[in-house]
Amino acid sequence: MNRIIIDKEGKIEVKNSQLIFEDKKYPLRKIDFMILAGNINLDTKTITKLTKEDISILIFNKGFSFIHPISSKNAELKKKQFFALNKRIEIAKWIISEKIKRNFLGIEFDLSVLENVKEIDEILGIEGSFARIYFKKYFSLFDKRLVKGYRSKRPPEDVVNAMMSFLYTIVYYEITNVIIKNGLDAQIGYLHEPFRSHNALSSDILELFRSDIDKFVYKLFKEKILSKKDFDTSFRLRNESRKRIWKSIKEFLETLQIQKEISNLKGLL
Repeated sequence: MNRIIIDKEGKIEVKNSQLIFEDKKYPLRKIDFMILAGNINLDTKTITKLTKEDISILIFNKGFSFIHPISSKNAELKKKQFFALNKRIEIAKWIISEKIKRNFLGIEFDLSVLENVKEIDEILGIEGSFARIYFKKYFSLFDKRLVKGYRSKRPPEDVVNAMMSFLYTIVYYEITNVIIKNGLDAQIGYLHEPFRSHNALSSDILELFRSDIDKFVYKLFKEKILSKKDFDTSFRLRNESRKRIWKSIKEFLETLQIQKEISNLKGLL
């Protein structure tokens, strides 16, 4: 995916099929995804031009906002995706088994327990059993001053959990962007249930990358790219720290084979 990340104060304009910011110009044909943070001036006319070029925009300002082009009108694929709900259990099992097999900690888990499962709640229960083992080992890798020792979300209770959630969210939207470009409906999922604006399919695919994200978070703290002082008392990344690590985040995002996993999913439909 061709993405650009801008985290500065300034105005974005589009002229002559180029995105212009400060003294830099980016050909629109080379952009798929934009991540914008900080105090950026982006008017509706510019947003319209960008989305017409099939460019999605993720805006971060305390929270996340996602703007994307009109969904692909691939009705046949969407029908196939809908009818594949008949195979929901099979697909959900595949997602969780792949998630467990790919864990970077090398934890062995008896996947045969998935064989006779017939309900989503049972699959989620098995995933929960694995998660308890996984997170106990994962958080033990960190300096005890950085972690409470368990997964916490809204709100995160330590800097490691905060960074995990920050990156999970970015990857969730990157996945949503690729799903839309593939002509799938991001809200029709198999493991997760859609609610409000939640994209269940994006959460499904995210499960396949959680271990990669966790490994990257561990690297950020182990190599002292991040430390406790880079977060405020509410465990939000400080502005200057966020700006400093975008390069590392971008390099990490480029290692994720999102299109490959969506293609694998399409093969199961």
